[in-house]
Amino acid sequence: MRKAAIVVFAALAGAPLPALAQLAQSEPTNAGTGLLAPDALTTELPNGFQGDLSKFVDRKPEQAAAEAFYQARNYQPIWTGSPEALKRAEGAIAFLRSVKSEGLEPRDYPAPDLAGNLSEEQTAKAELQLTGSILRYARHASSGRVSYTRVSASILYPDHATDPAEVLNKVASAKDVNAVLQAFEPQQPGFVALKAALAKELATPEQDPPLQDREISKEHRGKDADDRNRKNTVGTIIANMERWRWLPRDLGQAHVVVNVPDFTLGVYKDGAPVWRTRIVVGKPGALATPLLSETMKFLTVNPTWNVPPSIIRNEYLPALERDPDALGRIGLRVSYNQDGSLRVYQPPGERNALGRIRFNFPNQFLVYQHDTPDKKLFARDSRAFSHGCMRVQDPEKYAEVLLSLSQPEENFTIARIRSLYGDQERTINLKQPIPVHVTYQTAFVDEQGQLNFRQDIYGLDAATLKLMRGDERMIADTPIARPQNASSKPVMARLPEREDRDWQGQYQYRGGWIGFGAAERSYASSPYRRIDRPFRLW
Repeated sequence: MRKAAIVVFAALAGAPLPALAQLAQSEPTNAGTGLLAPDALTTELPNGFQGDLSKFVDRKPEQAAAEAFYQARNYQPIWTGSPEALKRAEGAIAFLRSVKSEGLEPRDYPAPDLAGNLSEEQTAKAELQLTGSILRYARHASSGRVSYTRVSASILYPDHATDPAEVLNKVASAKDVNAVLQAFEPQQPGFVALKAALAKELATPEQDPPLQDREISKEHRGKDADDRNRKNTVGTIIANMERWRWLPRDLGQAHVVVNVPDFTLGVYKDGAPVWRTRIVVGKPGALATPLLSETMKFLTVNPTWNVPPSIIRNEYLPALERDPDALGRIGLRVSYNQDGSLRVYQPPGERNALGRIRFNFPNQFLVYQHDTPDKKLFARDSRAFSHGCMRVQDPEKYAEVLLSLSQPEENFTIARIRSLYGDQERTINLKQPIPVHVTYQTAFVDEQGQLNFRQDIYGLDAATLKLMRGDERMIADTPIARPQNASSKPVMARLPEREDRDWQGQYQYRGGWIGFGAAERSYASSPYRRIDRPFRLW
């Protein structure tokens, strides 16, 4: 063990400087190098190490990993004490000072100045400061500078933060520390293309947009918003690079990508586009389409539409208060589930709100992709009109493409899919499930190499940049608890002034009857449709 190891970690243990000097004098040096010859050092964790480490390493899992890492090395430093270590440190410091190219801020990763003759205490602090900054950078590069939990409760991606022990082992053994650090950032072509676009923007002098463009109203701007100034362009690119960090590193050999602000859905195989279609997405606000990564497992032909509790609660109960015949006129039926909660549903058919096909990737937001009998909205450029689910313009072709990727030997065609249409649900399981990634790309480079911009319909760019740059920036990467999805909570409703149950197990109310339990009946044909104020919430 070299002198640097003793100096760095004995200093952290709180030993007085005279004792350190005496310790240093007791170890033989390598003549002409200024470094000390190897020597043995106890593997006992120095007193005070954990407390000093916490000043530079801000997460407990990373502190534990760093303690174990250094202890396994007999406290040999990785940034100081030898020409090889100093070269590694110089490369790491240069990299951290250049992270603007990744849409990050160098000030978030403070680097020590290793020039000159450092005292023992300065050397100790420099070692741990650089270790802490490298761990923080690797965490941000791999999983996000901002925790998506702070941006919206309607975002859920799988955790894929890099292991801090793996980070330290990789940098300690790296021949090219720059390559190791770059590998922590996303490697998907979409991120790489945005990184190149950011570099181009940062190298371009800032210019105001032409006067005629500045005078154009927002309502008359094109989809690509050509009048963006450099500041807005850079910010938009950075926000989109940040969202790439939230996505899984492996999107899947075959996968689906939804770009919400582009109102499109694309199918990909081996990184190449296979097919694309228009979609309708959720309205801004409480009905926004959630961002997620889940797995498409099966298709439903002739689906039943079970109306989500949020729609029952917020729209259908008030409608029934105003007009007891409202649901019957649109083909909906009302019954009760076994737990007493209200069920509103629409049987399969050509008028069904889900159309003829539903594409299922189970998720906690209860959203999916589906056909629709209302095709006129696909002609619009801006298509945010749904309750959160994604309506697909050409669902039959979409089904054919998915099945050709999942089970090509079965030769599913559009004609074969249409032959399944009827009044009974039919399920087609995907033999090879296909990942689905619902993304939010307001800036992306298309297949022709052109940088595109889309409107920030949900305000996620602004929210992300505020967290990256605002008062909360130092804690922006710390996840927070999110409210439970109240939209999936069952609706418990009942008729007023309940009287005795009759012999058939139904409850009698003033003005009519309502079935209970397994009984199902069309609301339009049931006698309780004329009841005054038929429902109220518990």
